Amino acid sequence: MKNDSIRQFISLRTALVQEKSALVARLREIEEALAGNVSTVARGIGRNRVARRAAAHRLKNPMSLKAAVVKVTPAKPATKDQILAGVRKLGYRSATSDPMNSLNVVLYSGKAFKNAAGKFSPAK
Repeated sequence: MKNDSIRQFISLRTALVQEKSALVARLREIEEALAGNVSTVARGIGRNRVARRAAAHRLKNPMSLKAAVVKVTPAKPATKDQILAGVRKLGYRSATSDPMNSLNVVLYSGKAFKNAAGKFSPAK
């Protein structure tokens, strides 16, 4: 009986020592992570976020937005809303939440399009 008690004590003590060692090792890992170089950790997180965001927003369109606008507007001048609807009909997809902003950039940048009373057509 006394022998069984001693064996039980030894096995429980051994289990507790092993558990303590595992906890100490885990605490060391946590301390290293908390004391580690925050900028390195932040750079790694930022890169992953940027890479995911870029991959999510990269769409394959059959043509550029400018080419699509030129295709939509040669017959007659059109308003921005009409142009945007026509570009979408051609299959152009925008990754932005505000496609009108991208359309404005194309229409107002350079001299590729002329504006006559709010209607746009290609400048020839």
